Amino acid sequence: MSFRWFVLLSPVMAERRLLDQLFGEIAANFDGRSFPSTVRVGHGDLQRLPELFQQPFLRDVEQLAGRYRGRLSFGRGLRSPKTFDSHANAGSLLQLGLTVFFQDVAGSVPGSAAFLRQLENELGVTPGSARLSAFASPGDDGVSCHYDAEEVISIQLLGHKTFHVAPMTQIEHPYGAQFGPDMVAVENLYEQAREGFPAPDDAAFVTHDMAPGSVLYLPRGTWHRTEAREPSLSLSIVIRPPVLADALLGWLKPWLLGDSRWRAPVYGDRAAHESALKPLLAELAQRLSEGAETPILSWNAGPSVENSELLNVPSSRISWQTTASNRARIEVRALDQDWRERVTLDTEIPVALLPVLAWINQRPTAFNLRQLSEQLPKITPGDLRQLLELLVKAHALRLLVPR
Repeated sequence: MSFRWFVLLSPVMAERRLLDQLFGEIAANFDGRSFPSTVRVGHGDLQRLPELFQQPFLRDVEQLAGRYRGRLSFGRGLRSPKTFDSHANAGSLLQLGLTVFFQDVAGSVPGSAAFLRQLENELGVTPGSARLSAFASPGDDGVSCHYDAEEVISIQLLGHKTFHVAPMTQIEHPYGAQFGPDMVAVENLYEQAREGFPAPDDAAFVTHDMAPGSVLYLPRGTWHRTEAREPSLSLSIVIRPPVLADALLGWLKPWLLGDSRWRAPVYGDRAAHESALKPLLAELAQRLSEGAETPILSWNAGPSVENSELLNVPSSRISWQTTASNRARIEVRALDQDWRERVTLDTEIPVALLPVLAWINQRPTAFNLRQLSEQLPKITPGDLRQLLELLVKAHALRLLVPR
């Protein structure tokens, strides 16, 4: 039997509507395989941009400050690169003449979540790669010279400011955190800077004047500094997909921890541990050399229930009750990071799928789609897959690294 009971979760090819609205003709440079390696800029009325950026409170820094409850950083960028985290009200900091960085405004700007997910789909990046932040500066400040280890799309909403930009050539594909003159180097920058830490001394800067409606794209590793000529507010779409190293490490550690031999504490005779390590490394090398059979990228880009094992989340609960017309309402409750129980799923499914939930609730060990299908042969694998995907999304089941 087969049921059409909720929207398919598999991604579809998205229209390029957001990219076209943001960049117009130059949106073709975002081809879904890579980002442009040079700065792109476009100017025009705010009305041409997606509706997200046309909300009235985004024309008033005080209104945004009043709505915002997230983390803040502040500083005097034209005088020092030092910034400080704060829980103070952003409006008060702005009244002191400080530049304020709203680290994540998605929760304060209605429609942000849907906008970011659609943009990620258009760009072909992993869900969760994009975030939305904001910068507000008085008329005599800005941000000091630095580069970011991520792509940035800056949308000017209020006032005029100037960007001074130049390519950073010392490190290709920089990773980690931002860096600039007199800034603290994060730990993972040292391996990237064997030929010397980047400096903008000889960089050829180009000036871009930003007005409300202007959009500026900065590739990762672009030197930039800003100067506000009047009170200024801009939103930044920050794109930070996993790099190949993230993909490998994200897959490798849980894969290793699934093998008790890799969990052995290193006590006592070092030579004995080195001897035991050699065959493990040989097995790992063979595993990594299997090429297409190693689901490293697919795991980090959202693994499929079809090639993974699943395990019950012990702090989550699945419950259900039958309703009319052979339907059942199911509910999933899961603990969040603050140990608070949340309803993560409340929907209806056909009654014929309830044996799946009963089987899962009684399963103490990991399982896969094939095993579930063998236990419940009257239910199509497609329906099983969709239900499993829904339970994973609701944090009732956890996908395990394919072994």
